[in-house]
Amino acid sequence: MASTSSLASFSFSSSPFTGSRICTDQPRTLPFRASIRPFSVSASCASTSERLPSLYDVLGIQMDATSQEIKAAYRNLARTLHPDVAANGQKKDTAYEFIRAREAYETLSDPDKRADYDRSFL
Repeated sequence: MASTSSLASFSFSSSPFTGSRICTDQPRTLPFRASIRPFSVSASCASTSERLPSLYDVLGIQMDATSQEIKAAYRNLARTLHPDVAANGQKKDTAYEFIRAREAYETLSDPDKRADYDRSFL
């Protein structure tokens, strides 16, 4: 009940809106003319020396490597690159390399992801 009595105490102003007036009698025309400029895209291919190494290069294996070879290559890299094993001065450098090796292993160890990667790589 208290809410209805508080609503009744509000009074609405009957004064008109004092903002800009819009005439609705005439059709609205745009004050500007739109033009479309031709869009050009230029792309350049990076040379082989500028490209990131492939996932196979990260692990140091051939493209026809078996799952056992992929796993062995990853374990060897993990033993040397893991931040807990690396020397104090090299932790930041090896941490990035370890992450790349882990991502490469995750992609190449899954047959579906490896097939997708091989299709995009070629």
